[in-house]
Amino acid sequence: MGLFSRGTEISPRGFDRVITAGSLLVMAPLFLNPFVVVRETRISPPHGVGAVEAMGFFPVAVILSLAVAAFFLAGKGPARRRNIASATLSRILFLAILWQAGASATRISVPAMPFARVSIGSGAWLALLGSFMIMSPCRRAAREEKLFVFFCWGFYAALAFLFFSGGMDNISFLKEYHNRSGRFIQELARHIALSSSAVSAGLLTGFPLGLVALRNKRLGSAIISLANTLQTIPSLALFGLLIAPLAWVARSFPSLASIGVGGIGWAPAFLALTIYSLLPIIKNTVSGFSIIDPSIVDAGSGMGMSKKQLFLRVELPLAMPVVLAGVRISGVQAIGNTAVAALIGAGGMGQFIFQGLGEAAPDLILLGAIPTVMLAITADWGFRKLAEILGPGETR
Repeated sequence: MGLFSRGTEISPRGFDRVITAGSLLVMAPLFLNPFVVVRETRISPPHGVGAVEAMGFFPVAVILSLAVAAFFLAGKGPARRRNIASATLSRILFLAILWQAGASATRISVPAMPFARVSIGSGAWLALLGSFMIMSPCRRAAREEKLFVFFCWGFYAALAFLFFSGGMDNISFLKEYHNRSGRFIQELARHIALSSSAVSAGLLTGFPLGLVALRNKRLGSAIISLANTLQTIPSLALFGLLIAPLAWVARSFPSLASIGVGGIGWAPAFLALTIYSLLPIIKNTVSGFSIIDPSIVDAGSGMGMSKKQLFLRVELPLAMPVVLAGVRISGVQAIGNTAVAALIGAGGMGQFIFQGLGEAAPDLILLGAIPTVMLAITADWGFRKLAEILGPGETR
């Protein structure tokens, strides 16, 4: 089998439009928007630097040539060849743009401006978006190809090498990381621990409540209504509402205060994040078990299975993908809300975001925002794969 097969082709017209739009999005910003943004110091006002000034003529010509090639290849020849061209050109474009952004930062900040902060400009961001748009149809078209995974891993390896080799070290938010690497690891671990523990507690609470709501319609209506009401409370308001009662608990029970329970810190954040995780898990538990065909359960009963065997071996595997979809929603939501919990002393990536907002330092904001986004994307992908693995055979 070749790298791409005709069985996974998408609509040629849709392919052409996405490739064309992505190619234009790579080309236009190189002339219309700053490629990098320079601050003489961390708090100095920014000024943009164009692509030719930042990179030089030859790298700009190479990037434009790749984008022009992708533009003219759209709609030319069989779809299989277009997929191969899209896979190759888009990844080379993505790596070239990032590499040149890092090289531009090095040329500008060393040695002429040792205290300068060089950020990726809007032109580079839009060009990266354009290269991803070229990449996206090919990725969807080749999703089922066995050899395509090796092609992707080669791109990921080159991307990792670009960062770990030091080629991007003079980009501003990576400078912020190097200045705070110890604290960054600490806050990242705290962010993951707080969000994952809250979702776990939400699952341990929400799954039984979902089963109760499924078995008892009247009680189930009250459970879902309460979960809906709690979900509508804004996160900051809920954090604020929990400060007074948890402060009272800490004063009344010194043993709880000794482990960190109080009006601020991890305790109100954990409780609020657990509350927010309940609704998707409860509703998806009810939906997952409701859609099971009763004839399947009847068949299991006819085979002599007990209620426990029916639940564990028939109903739960069939409902598992839907239940895990609720956990996935709760997980992604918890990762985002954990960043807000930094306002009440819970720590996490929100520490960098709010510190950057207070100091008008966008690079510090990115240091907290980018890992938060990556954690959410990773959690979404992980739960989706877990649903495929734990689901029934036809799902896998």
